[in-house]
Amino acid sequence: MPIIPVRAAIYLRVSLDHTGEGLAVERQREDCLQIISTRGWDLVEIYTDSSISAFNKVKIRPAYDRMVEDFKAGRFNALVTWDLDRLTRQPRQLEDWIDAAESQGLRLVTANGEADLQTDGGRMYARIKAAVARAEMERKGARQSRAHLQRAAKGRPPRGIRATGYTLDGELVPVEADAIREVFNAFAEGTSLRAIAAALSGAEPVVRAVGDLTMVQDLPTSVPVLPTRNGKPWNPSTVLGILRNPRYAGWSMLDGEIVRDAVGAPVRAEWAPIVPDGVWLEVQRRLDDPKRATNRAGTDRRHLGSGLYMCAVCDAAVKSHGPRYRCAGHIMRSRSVVDEVVLKFIRLRLAQPDLADLLVSTDDEQATELANQVTAHRDRIKRARADYKAELIDGDLYSEIRDEAETEIARLEAERIGITAGPTASAILLAPSPSAAFDKADLTAKRAIIELLCDVRLAPAPRGRKTLDPNTIQIAPK
Repeated sequence: MPIIPVRAAIYLRVSLDHTGEGLAVERQREDCLQIISTRGWDLVEIYTDSSISAFNKVKIRPAYDRMVEDFKAGRFNALVTWDLDRLTRQPRQLEDWIDAAESQGLRLVTANGEADLQTDGGRMYARIKAAVARAEMERKGARQSRAHLQRAAKGRPPRGIRATGYTLDGELVPVEADAIREVFNAFAEGTSLRAIAAALSGAEPVVRAVGDLTMVQDLPTSVPVLPTRNGKPWNPSTVLGILRNPRYAGWSMLDGEIVRDAVGAPVRAEWAPIVPDGVWLEVQRRLDDPKRATNRAGTDRRHLGSGLYMCAVCDAAVKSHGPRYRCAGHIMRSRSVVDEVVLKFIRLRLAQPDLADLLVSTDDEQATELANQVTAHRDRIKRARADYKAELIDGDLYSEIRDEAETEIARLEAERIGITAGPTASAILLAPSPSAAFDKADLTAKRAIIELLCDVRLAPAPRGRKTLDPNTIQIAPK
């Protein structure tokens, strides 16, 4: 009988290559090649999966799957691997190889001893080894889950892939942290997820005019270009994942959720927050707003007052016409002159110290209750300060009381202003300097603030008069 040549394949796998140098795979390769050389077999191909687990059945092992298909096609009749658990830790997959050994005469050799799947003893050994390996991986998974929960309960940084803006130890990465902060601010001020992703990727604005309406990818100038780890452009879903992550507000989290203690209170993390609670909460409110459009880059007006300012003659919205605002048959006004007057009014209005009280109606029961809660927390800070001066409490306790109260005040103020202002304008109104935040905001946010604070009506300018008549730009505070 003719001797059937042995066509051998090698399968190599390491679960995690810590150094990235491939040394573990290379050690396996040398041992397996030595076996093939000693036995005089013909090497067909080497299949390699690196940094992939053989236990997690959800993950795909590309080289392994290709090897299975090649075996079915008859490319090899012997398989060499460093150890049986390098090949598989899934009993179901092992049974497939046992069937191949019984029905097709597959020779399976391991570097630490031959696993003869053609004998009942060899099959029993392989099954026991696979069952033990699977049980150990399940115990390891349970231990890791428990360890992650313990770390989260103590507010320690989570293990695994680091979050953009932080090291694995929870230290800030300044350049990334600054970019993340601007991402939150831009979204809170009304910028779309798509526009933020485009700005992070370094894209140029895309403008397509259709009459007075313009499809605009309004890119926020405050958001810097930040390369991704894989070199690919940012996408809206990745930006959404960042905005939903409570870690950036300094809350301990596990599996994307805020961790709570035994009494249900959220756990503060050891790492420094990148954004304040007020901004993070406002972002969540805007993300949850059913009125927010999520499937477009933005359909916005190109100019500040187009469609927003009204004609004082007929009460119709004015349109932009070249460098002017126009209502056919009634007015034709210089756009830059009108915008300068309106912006000056808005800046003065935003500079008023009681802006929040001016915006919230006293007739709103919910707003009134929130205002009462804010007052109660401010009184709590005053009492703690008085107790500290009287040496009734120490500095640490005073600081703890003050920080807790200020955090709650920020949340309540954000909610209170959000009742009237809505998600787009709230971030500007809650900024330390609303006027400065307004100047840095994009067009969408500025229009939202103007619409919130005043009504603008344009009257015809007197013929022949070169100086501005302020009475022809009628601004009525709301």
